[in-house]
Formats: sequence, structure tokens, C-alpha cells
Amino acid sequence: MAQNDAKKALATKLAQLQLKTDGAAMADQLTGSAVQPIVAGWSQRLDETVPPARQKDVRDKLDVELKKFADNTHKAVEAQVGKSAEAALVPIFMEKLSEDEMKTIIAYMESPASAKLQALGADATDAWAKRIIETTRSQVEAGAKTFESAANRIVGAAGGSGSGGSSPAKK
Repeated sequence: MAQNDAKKALATKLAQLQLKTDGAAMADQLTGSAVQPIVAGWSQRLDETVPPARQKDVRDKLDVELKKFADNTHKAVEAQVGKSAEAALVPIFMEKLSEDEMKTIIAYMESPASAKLQALGADATDAWAKRIIETTRSQVEAGAKTFESAANRIVGAAGGSGSGGSSPAKK
């Protein structure tokens, strides 16, 4: 019984460290997942139903409401991130990790080396992303042009005009 209590204490500590490390990013990601479909749906609906001359005004008003929704959603999600960490993570850690593994992970997560790696995270991720962008730019741009051409043909054929007008990506 004492061994199980010690393992549970380690699992709880590990869950708290995981919350500290990943909680804010989790809240941001889940909020974005809730907001993005709404933005996409209303953006398309706006383009389809509101005359171009009124779209900026309508977009500005929608942006105010969207910000309210995003802020409220983020607050709700953020509150649950903290409340749910232990309940979700402790059973997994108890099942999948030994006490020695948890001790090793906790020691690392509390170490200066871990703090230094976490501090480098944004810079390292940015450098990595920039490298990927640089090496894939021509391929992505060519693919986007191919898509735009195909989309213009499809929309033009459906609408009865030849060129399809300006592309949505350039609005």
C-alpha cells in the first residue's frame, strides 16, 4: 500500500509539472480548435451573402463578437486545463511508468538543463520552422498556383464566367 501511495505521489507531482509545462499551450490550442471553424464558416458566409461594399463594416462587427467568444472560450478551457490535469494524467502515469521512471522524469523536469531547454523552445522552434519554410517555399507556392488555377476553372465553369474573378487568397 505504501509503495502505491509513493507511486501515486510521484504521478501527481509529474502531472503538476506537465500542467506547468504544457497547460497554457493546451488552453491556446483547444481554444483555437473551437474558434477556427466558426471563423471559417462565417467568413465564407459573409463573402457569399454580404455585398462587398459592406463587408469591412460587417467584418469589424463580427470581429468584436468573435473576440468575446474567443476570450470566454479561453477562460472556460483554461479553468478546466488546471482542474483536469491530475484526473487525466495520474492514472496514465501510474499505469505506464514505473516509480524509477517517474523519479528520473521529475528530476529532469526540475533540473536547470530542462529549464534552459524550455527557454530555448521558442527560438529553436522558430529556427526549425524558418528552415522548413525556406526549403519548401517554391513547392508550396507552385502548389498554391496550381490550386488557384484549378479553383478558378471550377468556379468559372459553375458561375458561367471564364476567369472566376479575383482569387479568395488575395482578398
